[in-house]
Amino acid sequence: MRHKWRKLKVPDKTILWTHILLTSLFWSIFLNHSSLDSGFLITFPVFLTALSLLLHKFEKQKYFFSNKVFFTLHLVVLVLILLSLIGEKSDFLHLKPFDEGYLLFFVGSIVGVLSKTFLRTQPVGQLIVLSSVGILLASKNVFATVGFSLGNLVSADIYSRKRDTVWGITAVAFGNLVFILLLMGYWLQESSSCIWKVLYLYPLSVVSEIFVLFGLQKLLDLLPFMYSDEKLEKLANISNPLIEKMMLEAPGTYHHSVMVSLLAESVAKKLGADALLTRVGAMFHDIGKLVNPHYFIENVNGENPHKRLKPEVSASIIKNHVEEGLSLAQKYNLPEEVIRFIPEHQGTKLIKYFYYQALKENPNADERKFRYSGPIPQSKETAIVMITDTVEAMVRTLKNPTAQEIKQTVRKAIDMLKEEGQLLSSNLTEEELKTVEKLLTELILSYYHERIKYPEKSKGEERV
Repeated sequence: MRHKWRKLKVPDKTILWTHILLTSLFWSIFLNHSSLDSGFLITFPVFLTALSLLLHKFEKQKYFFSNKVFFTLHLVVLVLILLSLIGEKSDFLHLKPFDEGYLLFFVGSIVGVLSKTFLRTQPVGQLIVLSSVGILLASKNVFATVGFSLGNLVSADIYSRKRDTVWGITAVAFGNLVFILLLMGYWLQESSSCIWKVLYLYPLSVVSEIFVLFGLQKLLDLLPFMYSDEKLEKLANISNPLIEKMMLEAPGTYHHSVMVSLLAESVAKKLGADALLTRVGAMFHDIGKLVNPHYFIENVNGENPHKRLKPEVSASIIKNHVEEGLSLAQKYNLPEEVIRFIPEHQGTKLIKYFYYQALKENPNADERKFRYSGPIPQSKETAIVMITDTVEAMVRTLKNPTAQEIKQTVRKAIDMLKEEGQLLSSNLTEEELKTVEKLLTELILSYYHERIKYPEKSKGEERV
């Protein structure tokens, strides 16, 4: 059965063709910006056809062109390039013969930062490559194109290390420095006598780009499908209707989600993954349990309702919390990056308890009825939540655990997920998994510090 969440990956034809049309339009304008005559009427359909054929040849790229976030960012970049052309025509900063300098003022290296801000864990290379094509067509300058590409790769790398205001400014400063150094190589050939203009061009471009960057971040945050760190942080706030509903109707699930989110965030930070996205994803990973909360052990008070049900029925209810979670996530307009945590935190795991019960009644019980539909985790972030969720659930079943029991349980949980092939697509290395095991053990031991049952000393040992 096709999973509901996969509909998110099916290219939206309206967005896809709007993206193709606008991209072709802008690229045709860039190529013919000196005179929009009959050349424009030729280049526009050529670009339109070429881009369409390219997308049909490389099926995977269709997703990016039909992705609303990617489309919006690409459109913003194309508008910024167009503004740089307008600046070049008016030459309000008197930069001639260094016309390419206007690219530093309006585009610069903010594409890398914007990509990391809104695309988050998605690849940013596609946006930088497409933007570079626009730069090449607008400037007709290889130095500007290479400078733009390298500058934005540098800014994206710097900003991804620590996503805050200071690092955003640092990323722009270094990105623009790389950009202008490449341009200087060209300018020295063209007019070395005017190279002194770089002395004020670089600092002014950095200031200009900072204002453009933070202004765009605030404006783009107004769109319902765009999520910066600030907006994503607010999503998991206690005032969110889904979180509030979980607190009231499924308190056990809420406390489990809080615990998983705190543990997962710490692990994500240690591994250099997106810690904020991991924490928010963990808070919503089990929202499907809101539909039938009393059928999940953490919310059970009194008799377990599964005692009256067939194993197949119980497994179906447990499995359905993923489908119900996806429905709620779409109803409440959660971002796609967060929705991914709902199916991927369970992957294709076997619901062992009810499967083994079913085998007692019927040795030929269909295992597929007792497995989640997947997919398995496709990123480090969702894999971290899967591991943390599994570990937390297994440790919770221990009564007055010793430190050794906790260590063994954490190792057992990770080994089990590895054996089932749940982590194959997560990009987690063996070394990283060892780090996860060590950190989770330390964190859970600190949480159970006052409750751990340590072996009692014998009378002989007490006399020593």
